[in-house]
Amino acid sequence: MCGFSADFLTLGENREYWLCPQCRAISVPAELHISPDDEVKRYLEHENSLESEGYVRMFQEKIDILQTYPIKSALDYGCGYEPVLKILLTRLGIEADGYDPNFFPEIRLDKRYDLVISTETFEHFRNPAEEIQRIIDRVVPGGYLAIMTRFYPTEDNRFQPDKFANWYYKRDPTHIIFYCTKTFQWLAENIGFKMVFNNDHDFVVLKKPLPTPVGKG
Repeated sequence: MCGFSADFLTLGENREYWLCPQCRAISVPAELHISPDDEVKRYLEHENSLESEGYVRMFQEKIDILQTYPIKSALDYGCGYEPVLKILLTRLGIEADGYDPNFFPEIRLDKRYDLVISTETFEHFRNPAEEIQRIIDRVVPGGYLAIMTRFYPTEDNRFQPDKFANWYYKRDPTHIIFYCTKTFQWLAENIGFKMVFNNDHDFVVLKKPLPTPVGKG
């Protein structure tokens, strides 16, 4: 994620997990990733639709938080095969687009939005630094980046190896990078955003600064 050298952390699920001492992201080495075709097959097994009450409720909880911010346009980055979040945002009068490299790759990423939201997507990034740069470029000055992904187990900001060993979230073979509060604090500082919301569990909101006014005289 940050280009720093990671250290071997542990084994599990026939994979290796490496921890970056700088950004605190935990990642699976590229040679242990499943193929892109198998990844897409896995996504299609998910019941992610408007008919799934739990799935819609998950989004609605995040939307309720985001409605406290002035948002008129939004991009759902990594929307999946059925863009449920895009539909829910549109129903609220927000002009929304949905982009997914596997299912909606034709959406042009040349617009900027008041909100770019990525739900259950960051954990799939094979090239997180590249993907994140693409995402933050789509946020207008003064706009927001919202990220939903399950944080790996910590206590007082310290990694919990026993809990990580049994953590359900890393059992999904498409989940190849994991984050914690410190990771998103590092990210905010290094992209010049400000963290305005963090539930220390699965959701953060970062705000892009407005340009500094040019002084007169």
